[in-house]
Amino acid sequence: MNFTQLGINENVIRSLDEHKITKPTEIQVEVIPHILKKRTDLVAVAQTGTGKTAAFCLPLLQLTAPEVNKIQVLVLVPTRELGQQVAREFFLYSKYMKRIFIESVFGGVPVEEQIQKLKRPTHVVVATPGRLLDLINRQAINTGQLKCLVLDEADEMMNMGFRQEVEDILAECNPGIQKLLFTATLSNDIKAIIKHFLKPDFKEIHINAEEQINRNIEHQYFIYKQGEKIDFLKAYLSERSDQRGILFCRTKTAAKRIAKQLAGFEVIADALHGNLNQEMREKVMRGFKKNRINLLIATDIAARGIDVRELDYIIHYHLPENAENYVHRSGRTARAGKSGNSVCMIKQGEISELNQLAKELEIDFREISVIPVKANNPVYPLEVSINLGINQGFNKNILVDFLVEEAGLTASDIKKPVVFDHHSTFGITSDYERQLVLNLKGYKIAHRNVKLLISKT
Repeated sequence: MNFTQLGINENVIRSLDEHKITKPTEIQVEVIPHILKKRTDLVAVAQTGTGKTAAFCLPLLQLTAPEVNKIQVLVLVPTRELGQQVAREFFLYSKYMKRIFIESVFGGVPVEEQIQKLKRPTHVVVATPGRLLDLINRQAINTGQLKCLVLDEADEMMNMGFRQEVEDILAECNPGIQKLLFTATLSNDIKAIIKHFLKPDFKEIHINAEEQINRNIEHQYFIYKQGEKIDFLKAYLSERSDQRGILFCRTKTAAKRIAKQLAGFEVIADALHGNLNQEMREKVMRGFKKNRINLLIATDIAARGIDVRELDYIIHYHLPENAENYVHRSGRTARAGKSGNSVCMIKQGEISELNQLAKELEIDFREISVIPVKANNPVYPLEVSINLGINQGFNKNILVDFLVEEAGLTASDIKKPVVFDHHSTFGITSDYERQLVLNLKGYKIAHRNVKLLISKT
């Protein structure tokens, strides 16, 4: 089976050939002919990495009329990253077609800029739920000419609390349009959406339903010693300095801190979390996709919709909250038939949680050996003077909190902090010097450049 046999035209296939996409995936074989010929609603249950974006993107491009300067296709996504990715695929595959205009709209940027862009001819809009409703309420988007609404990663939208927004958007659209729902799981929220908003004759397909998790992934774990977690992580990464991966943690505070703890380390890392503005998020993702960053540190929410191919490993710095999250995390490696590692960092008391995860997913975890190696360089005490003191609103506790939050130190790393009127002093060991300097380089507090004076004691 090839794309021509599925009904894809020569102009689109020319773009596919440029990107060395010649053989359709299972979900594409099922979905493309349905969208092109049946025009009825569809529910597709498939995991991340199965090729679902192209499965709806390719046929919808063919069904879009370039001469009609109205929004004809609306794709709803849970996150801005996924929205940008989907919009990019629409753009790439339409390269040799008569010009089709695509816009991606999401929160985190001024709505006025997006309103101005939508005043131009627009055929396809990719949007996050909150921003889309805002634009509809401002009458910046008209769904009157809409032919198709796609709900991409619908279960993630439900998990993120967007059910009401999704229902409001569905209610806003003409009930006669085609609705395509893509999801990894059929939760009760998803079933309610299907029952109330999809036509009774909808088609339902399941891709690899019997195989919940990719069998090309090797599931591993190692046990770290309490208080030495970052040292064990560095030891694991040191053996893979030429590889790339994603590290998952549960909170944005942890993501930010781990990135700071790895500052100056041989593996280049950066964090993606909710406190970053749009410009910084895009900068981090560009660095990761262009191989300037080896390790992306992210929360489950921040990483939703990220599609980076050829990842060698996934690290679970914190165990996921449930088996479903483990599937989503680990599924970002071992794409396109390649192998990959999914590695859990656990302490001794978490063995039972790991065993429960293995039982639920019917997988086996293999223990691997990770031993932190002490640096050959001698470690000696340093005294640091920093130009922040009482007059800048600092006391001993605030100073320690600042160094923990912004320099990635732990409180126990900071020795004998003393705060004076215009400066403070504290001690660290020399193995933290580079990390401290890199994290505070260029840092400003109330327009005051943070300056460090470091000396041996």
